[in-house]
Amino acid sequence: MMTAVGDMTYASHPTDSPRPLGPVLAQPEPGLTAEDFVRRARAMRDHLRSEQEATENRTYYSQETHEAFQQAGFYRMLQPKAFGGYELRMSEYFRVITEVARGCPSTGWCLCLGSAHVLNLASLFDPDVQIEAMGEDGHFIAPFQLMPSVRAIPHEDGWELNGTWGYCSGAPYSTHAEGAVLLPPGEDGAPRLGRALVPRSGYTVLDDWGNTLGLRGSGSHSIRLENTVVPHHYVLQHDPNDVPLDRTVGMAVHGNPMYTGRTRGLFFAEILAIAIGTARAMLDEYQLALLEKKPLWNPRALRAEDAHYQRWYGETNSLLDAADAVLHGLAERYHSLCEHAVRGEGEFSANDDGRLANLSQEGLRYATEAMDLMLRTGGSSALRRGSRTERYWRDFSTLRSHAVPLIRDYGAQLFGAAELEAAQRARNLAGSETTAKNDDTTDDTTNAGAR
Repeated sequence: MMTAVGDMTYASHPTDSPRPLGPVLAQPEPGLTAEDFVRRARAMRDHLRSEQEATENRTYYSQETHEAFQQAGFYRMLQPKAFGGYELRMSEYFRVITEVARGCPSTGWCLCLGSAHVLNLASLFDPDVQIEAMGEDGHFIAPFQLMPSVRAIPHEDGWELNGTWGYCSGAPYSTHAEGAVLLPPGEDGAPRLGRALVPRSGYTVLDDWGNTLGLRGSGSHSIRLENTVVPHHYVLQHDPNDVPLDRTVGMAVHGNPMYTGRTRGLFFAEILAIAIGTARAMLDEYQLALLEKKPLWNPRALRAEDAHYQRWYGETNSLLDAADAVLHGLAERYHSLCEHAVRGEGEFSANDDGRLANLSQEGLRYATEAMDLMLRTGGSSALRRGSRTERYWRDFSTLRSHAVPLIRDYGAQLFGAAELEAAQRARNLAGSETTAKNDDTTDDTTNAGAR
């Protein structure tokens, strides 16, 4: 299948080596920088904080906030420039998400997990699918669900999808949904997995979110598909847990290595960005209390003037700075891995992806320690019902129950096992080479003696 854009024609299937895609849609505001996005996010902080309770009650952020995000370009931060996006680096994107979460953790979660999956679209799907998904205005929001709770069966027009994807954060304002699907068994009878992209007209967003301890406004509703038919190229036949990099089209189509990498580690980092924003929001409340309240002991000056509170405040800041450094470092490492792979200087392996995922877990440990310190030293009055501190603690506690923190030990074990296996292979290879070299030396010595 071939698709024409302007005077360009390119192949639409990954194996057909698609050529570069020229501009299709213009950027709404050409020249925006990462700092512009960060400033816009900070400017929204007071609004987001004033909306926290209403966001929880509604279970997602308001239409007013959604339109403000559209106008600010937040949904386009990772979007390819060909579709009117800005192609921010991941570290820059996470800075914005952290700032939004600092205003409202639920809103930061909903925005992040709805806007980030354009990476999958740009990396994996055929160019004609990308053009159709972006439409005439380039507005794209898509939650993603990794559990294959939807079945896909062949249909004369492509694939028929049935089932329900749960925990689809970003669903309320979504234009598409993406998730793992269970395909018919192969010739060997083994189950197969795939990845499906579904336009908004093909699913129903269920009213089933808001009963958790925290993150009640994260828009993590379920999405139901009933006899939904999508074209053939809207379903990719691979395991979403292990994206085959030889099937990525992002570099060929968009000319940016960012759209060629494995994304599991990056999507783990989403949780860290939101965690840091939540912890910094709680630190804002903690600082306010230090400036207004007195300690329980003498001298009865302000807490801000007490050595104990000064140390606790300094330690909390340092812990969050460390978490920030981890987040920035792993995001930049992602770009480095993508760039090296594109230049043929090394493979972006599954174990590299695991290293990124494990880094996000270590960053989360710093953020958790900071939250624990503020909770322990902030006093029980800070946790009164309806207070911001109480909400931040509930949100952070719920964040920690997400699958990403939950599988920390499992991920560390997989990474460690792979690293040790590689070390053992290298050791065995070095031993073999040493033995061969010694054998060659012995032969030369023996022959010399014979002469």
